[in-house]
Amino acid sequence: MRKGLMLAAAGAITLSACSEADYAGETPANDVAAEAAAAPDASPPSPAALAPVAGIAYAFNYVLSVPQARGAELMSRHEFTCVSAGPGLCQVISARADWAGRDPGGRLELRGQPDWINRFRAGLALDAQNAGGRLEEALTTGEDVTRDLDAAGTDAKTSASLTDRLRDLQGRQGGTLAQRLEIERQIAELQRQHDARQIELRALNDRVRSARLTLDYRQGGVMAADSPARPVARALADAFGLSMGMLAVLITAGSVFLPIAVIAGAVWWAAAHRRRRPATS
Repeated sequence: MRKGLMLAAAGAITLSACSEADYAGETPANDVAAEAAAAPDASPPSPAALAPVAGIAYAFNYVLSVPQARGAELMSRHEFTCVSAGPGLCQVISARADWAGRDPGGRLELRGQPDWINRFRAGLALDAQNAGGRLEEALTTGEDVTRDLDAAGTDAKTSASLTDRLRDLQGRQGGTLAQRLEIERQIAELQRQHDARQIELRALNDRVRSARLTLDYRQGGVMAADSPARPVARALADAFGLSMGMLAVLITAGSVFLPIAVIAGAVWWAAAHRRRRPATS
């Protein structure tokens, strides 16, 4: 992007010098080039740009372990809380749940106003405890996008300044048709770059002004982590799972060997019956 702006600036200076040479009684080409080169830096930096405040885009990841019977209810309640707050405070990005499969669980992704997200996540541990579960993990990450914000803002201002300079040059009388067509092309390219930088700048500002919250719901035990009976409950659950696994193996083996046994029995009975028939005759 910066390379494109530099090339556009060089083109503007060249076109300005060429056009001014054709305009009788106008400013010399060197003065126009110097004026065009100094235009992007003419305005002094604003005090806000010098403030030592970093633009941080925050993201939070929480893992909640809840009983299967309460997981869907808790996830639905969290989603409803976000929707009820309104799009200005919270928005549901995605929601996915499967509580009837082999690995019950769900995921809810929210994006909202940072203060609202902070208040919401402050009660997640209590919500999990009230549902008979617990908060397993909590992760906070922040991405510093200050440099990207500054770069996008500077490039947008530079492209806008060069576009204004070229439009002013375009409005003057004189110049060849090739020069005017080149000016039109340069203006269109600068406008495209300016629009792209404005879109990028808005996206970066939206990331800083909002926070992302991802909630993973996993099946977990009802008992607390420090409960004396928790090891017994876990052992019983493991024993039940092992028993069901062995039963599944037996069912699978039976479904394979039972047809073979039936066919072998039928063949043996037919062979034995054929041997008995000559003996009786």
